[in-house]
Amino acid sequence: MSVIKFNTMGFGTYETEVIVAAITQANTSNGKPMLKIGINDGNETITALIFDATKKELSDNGIEEGCTASISLEINDYKGSKSYKINSISPVKLDEEELKKLIKLPPIDPAVLVKDIISLIKQSSGRPYDLSVMEVPADDYSLTALSIRLITENLKAFTRSSAAKAMHHNLYGGLAYHVYRMIKAAYAISEVYPILNRELLVCGTALHDIGKLLELKTSDTGVASYSDMGNLFGHALLGIELIDREVWRMNQAVGNRSYNSEQVAMLKHMLASHHGQVEWGAIKTPLTPEAAILHELDMIDSRMYMYEESFKDMEPGTTSEPIWGISGEGKATVYKNSFNNYN
Repeated sequence: MSVIKFNTMGFGTYETEVIVAAITQANTSNGKPMLKIGINDGNETITALIFDATKKELSDNGIEEGCTASISLEINDYKGSKSYKINSISPVKLDEEELKKLIKLPPIDPAVLVKDIISLIKQSSGRPYDLSVMEVPADDYSLTALSIRLITENLKAFTRSSAAKAMHHNLYGGLAYHVYRMIKAAYAISEVYPILNRELLVCGTALHDIGKLLELKTSDTGVASYSDMGNLFGHALLGIELIDREVWRMNQAVGNRSYNSEQVAMLKHMLASHHGQVEWGAIKTPLTPEAAILHELDMIDSRMYMYEESFKDMEPGTTSEPIWGISGEGKATVYKNSFNNYN
């Protein structure tokens, strides 16, 4: 058995290997158990159904979110659209080459993204850092140093982490890809608005989702699920706690105050307010220009990613099915024209 891409499948039954991205328990109209299974072929995720089965039964057979599986997938026509049914599913261990075909990755290697993020953080300060290394001097107590230490102390998790369970940048290395693009945009917008403190904006952008390292558990295949800490507190608060721990650790190490308390407060405010509005999950609404811009950059990049993903399977001159979150409220369709660069 090998990996068959969903977009090459017509109606019929296929034996293929997939990543199990999500498992949701449901019921049929007559009350019988049914599972909705999100499966990933390395390019896209579709939802297939398994009838007369429960989530526990799958778990007992070794099928969990994030695992690789061999499936028999039946594709039929349902009211003019494809419907997907899984007739059989079993866990499978793939070799490295086969696994690479299934893991969805950013267009830039996540390890390269993280190195570039650290370099961009250093350059944002305008100070003469050594860009050939990831470390910062031990006696550096700037926001740049704080941000880089938090990333390097969590390097493996930051490199692999998804940015979300669903909607945007939900892939292996998705957090690094999201942060990298936002920092590049932060540099550009800092040139337009001199009121912005570039170092603060870039550091806040680099750390705005650092709490997702605790909020989400990302598997080796890039599938994210919420941790207990994530369900209880959310990534904004968890990120602020990570900053507080780093400040406390450094204060203990030097036996005195290390980082500038006002700068740290401004950085924490950016994390607290990056969702923009309380009803969208913000702890506070943005009160500084850097916090306001961070929220807008977050919205821009998340929505651009959703456009990019939607356009992959669309022909020019067509309109999508309704997409959740792309308009900020509810679902909305997108239109793909014929003269933009959608490669």
